[in-house]
Amino acid sequence: MVDIRVRGIYATAIAKILLEKGHNIVHASKKIRERFKLEETRTPPQVTVKDVENKHGIIVLGDYKESNDIYNVLLKRLPEVFSWKSKIPHHAIVKGVVIRALKDKSIVDLGKYRGELDEILNEGEEVIVDIGRPLLPPSNTAKLSRNYTIHGKYSALIYGLRGKVIVSRHIVDPKTRRNLQMLANLMKIGDNWGIKWRSSATLAKIDDLMVDVQETLKKAEEILKKAEKAKPGEIVYEGRFFGIIGFTSQTRKFLDEIRDKVTPTLIGHHTFKSMDNSLVSLIDYSEHLLARNISDRNKLSEAFLEYLVEYFKENRRLEIEHISLLNNDVKTLTPGTVMTLNIRNEHIYGIVKRVLKGKGVLDGLNVSKEKGDYDLMEFSTESYILIHKYYSKSGAFKGTYLNINTPPEISCGKIRYYDLEADVVVTAEGEAKIIDEEKLRKTYEEGIINEEQYSKYMRITENLLDYVRKQSNPEQISLEEILENIEIIRAKLKNT
Repeated sequence: MVDIRVRGIYATAIAKILLEKGHNIVHASKKIRERFKLEETRTPPQVTVKDVENKHGIIVLGDYKESNDIYNVLLKRLPEVFSWKSKIPHHAIVKGVVIRALKDKSIVDLGKYRGELDEILNEGEEVIVDIGRPLLPPSNTAKLSRNYTIHGKYSALIYGLRGKVIVSRHIVDPKTRRNLQMLANLMKIGDNWGIKWRSSATLAKIDDLMVDVQETLKKAEEILKKAEKAKPGEIVYEGRFFGIIGFTSQTRKFLDEIRDKVTPTLIGHHTFKSMDNSLVSLIDYSEHLLARNISDRNKLSEAFLEYLVEYFKENRRLEIEHISLLNNDVKTLTPGTVMTLNIRNEHIYGIVKRVLKGKGVLDGLNVSKEKGDYDLMEFSTESYILIHKYYSKSGAFKGTYLNINTPPEISCGKIRYYDLEADVVVTAEGEAKIIDEEKLRKTYEEGIINEEQYSKYMRITENLLDYVRKQSNPEQISLEEILENIEIIRAKLKNT
């Protein structure tokens, strides 16, 4: 049984999943306590689950073993998710050896991985380092620091801060912040250490805070003594777990159904709340109606899709968020103008015209790109592919690029999806091939996707290639026909 704090737009659904597994939800918000009839507790969390900054998914962090267990529970329970887990625990303390001295930094051998330290040291010198940032796939080079961070329940001690006091930004009450600052200033912890009060400090009494700092200081001194005697590559302090779980449209639909078992929830709740702040009040009001049996869930959810279609009749600009599966980076593509948008079988189908800027080469097709060239992008929210048909300014067909991605999500003014790295391209002459297959393979090797996902995405890619090779005219390839002929390209929701 693990003590877990949940925060953010996914909190209700995640809390339900974890409570059903027998875990405790602590430091809960008022809404979560009311929804699950929980008592207010002052137990510090072992694990925190919260939104990533752009709300594409969640971060799991905290005590290593407990957080790793919860991370794996969520990976197993949630459909079509992606995993970026720090290869070395965050703030682990490691004995390393300098293997190269550069102009402004040193490269340190940590054993299985290497790291960069912003200090100039001598080659062969042994050095004790802190993993200053999570080492997330696909990187194998850690960002290092000599400001070692040792965590307690309510505080963290940071080596080298020399008496400095930091209060978590999540503690917003001015009086509480002042009191914590004063308490830290009264405590004697040695010349080299500084104190950071964690957000859990608000849960503790003064005596508990003082004991926590003293116990953490004792632990820190023992760790540094151990580090001096350690062998190169040895981890002397385990540090903290840090992992990101990326959500797709399928994940968010699943979480909609989980949340609806707790409180009335629109279909699309998590998609809209993760993409568009302007819709939050409208969603909350709609769910207020559902809670009072004033409307039907399916009809109200369908009305939301109709609202989006009407929105694009007046506001035709569409921004495109293209998220890399390999490194989880968000790339904003050239926006487009909505030419067609309608609802087909409870999914949104559309065609968007994108006018390209500047000269270059069209990726994958290896034909010249000129200013004024345009792309007709065809999409459906149930499809694992987007079709891009490229044309010259005068309308001459240049080729078709079939982007393999998670089924896209759409909100007011924006579409979003994860790019699954491998794609299929067809030249104007009809030559078809798979590109970037090795990138998809690397996501599997890095543990970002599992074997089942890798197999599925490769089947989509290979089936798509077989299909387009049978077509006599690459310009006439349509998404509707592909969906009719290749069943695996249609998204299917996992039962809750």
